[in-house]
Amino acid sequence: MRLKILFTILIILTVGILVYQKAPEAGLKNFFENQQEELKVENEGAQNEGAASEENLTSKELPSLPKVPEIKPVESKKEVSTPGPLMSPTPAPAASPSTAPTGELASPSPPPSASLTSPGIILEANIQRQQNGLGLLSTDSTLNATALSKASDMCDSQYFAHVSPSGVGVGDLADSFGYDYIAIGENLAYGPFASNAAVVEAWMASPGHRANILNSKFTEMGAAAVRCTFQGKNTWLAVQHFGKPVSDCPRPDAALLQTINGKKDAIAYLKLRITNLKGEIETTHPLDSTYSDKVNSYNSLVGEYNNLIRETKTLISDYNNQVSTFNVCAAS
Repeated sequence: MRLKILFTILIILTVGILVYQKAPEAGLKNFFENQQEELKVENEGAQNEGAASEENLTSKELPSLPKVPEIKPVESKKEVSTPGPLMSPTPAPAASPSTAPTGELASPSPPPSASLTSPGIILEANIQRQQNGLGLLSTDSTLNATALSKASDMCDSQYFAHVSPSGVGVGDLADSFGYDYIAIGENLAYGPFASNAAVVEAWMASPGHRANILNSKFTEMGAAAVRCTFQGKNTWLAVQHFGKPVSDCPRPDAALLQTINGKKDAIAYLKLRITNLKGEIETTHPLDSTYSDKVNSYNSLVGEYNNLIRETKTLISDYNNQVSTFNVCAAS
């Protein structure tokens, strides 16, 4: 009987020990399962947050980067005024400056005492301008030289025309002498003129030549006259050259334009870097250790780009104002 009781107690103790050992094991198991579940939720949250961050960046296009404004062109073109159709270098004997056809003025034979000079022709032309309410033309040494070259070439090559047999016109002549012009004009005459006043009066009687003398655009003048045996006759060949030099108008600042072009190159390079970096960001996972650095670099480059655009816009505005001022001057 006692043995039976002891055996029963032993069984009860054994069952109790087994129950006690299993209970902590189940609790520990539940603990780890709970921790793993929480970690899984946290990881999913981080992934969702990263995905949202990536979506916010990549779902938007590259910000509309401002464009560099256009630079206005200098609009002035070189103007050449050579009035009237050319006439035969052998005029009718009865022709006179007042009755000759409009074109290049000509008449047969000068008196022996006649003397035409560059200063005298310029003075007489300025008298005509003053009488017509216009400003006086200043004498330009380069235009005196081009006028003398033209008169001498006509005598040497025996032609009477605005364009030489070799194809050189007044614009080409001015260029060859280094006269940088906005507008240039040429009057030609040959004949037996008795004085500077006579040749200028003859030009004033011809509408095309008169228009050159009274052209308000011209600001300076040169003149020359050579006594020449032309087509077998002893005569005068007279030339007037009128000009408006580029120096009359304030040129746009070339150094400023160079600075603008340098900044435009820098803008183009920055835009390329921004575009390439955006492509890298779009292919980088938000949990990647380089992701944050790339985004920061991207934002820094965009800020640098926008600042450079603002600076360049200001410079271009200044330059365009200079161009507008020049164009107005050149057109007047």
